[in-house]
Amino acid sequence: MKKLAAMVAGGLLLCGGAGVATADSRASRCEEFRGKLTLDWATSCEEFNTIMRKERIFEDAFFLPSGAPAICLAGTMTDAMLGGRAVEAKSLSALTANSFANVLLPGQDAFTAATVVTISADREPRLDKELGQIFLRDTGVLRSDTFAVEQLIGVGGTKKFSKASASMEIVGYEFKTAQDLGLRPAEFKGTICR
Repeated sequence: MKKLAAMVAGGLLLCGGAGVATADSRASRCEEFRGKLTLDWATSCEEFNTIMRKERIFEDAFFLPSGAPAICLAGTMTDAMLGGRAVEAKSLSALTANSFANVLLPGQDAFTAATVVTISADREPRLDKELGQIFLRDTGVLRSDTFAVEQLIGVGGTKKFSKASASMEIVGYEFKTAQDLGLRPAEFKGTICR
């Protein structure tokens, strides 16, 4: 009986060790993603609609004001770094419905959005090679002076980010009109694991 117990215990230890080795070999690589963000109103939501139809993403979202993406923001992400390497990045967001209107302090507005971040490599030999897109759900607070704080959580992606998990934070004056007045540009930082 003692031999059987020793064999079972040895087998469990062996299997457990193999399980740890397998988990380590599949460990994701996490990279910091950071830079500065400038937002401007998009003239239409057609680009957002095209991405949404092609990738079949954000189908469960209720967009403002009419139920279809109608209020969009285009973002320029400068000084963008992914894992310590320079990249090109841009964002596109569409405002979604939320229920936060009655829980904030005066002078603050909460908002939610669906956001697409497109990241491209900016190095030889293939300049502007798209690494992929990350799809994020966005929740934020915007003060009356246009200072914003946002939290974005990844819900999907394409190409190199198809199985990525991502989270980001944006803090500062996001809008170009505020930055033109000399106010500090918004900074974004987060982690992308793939």
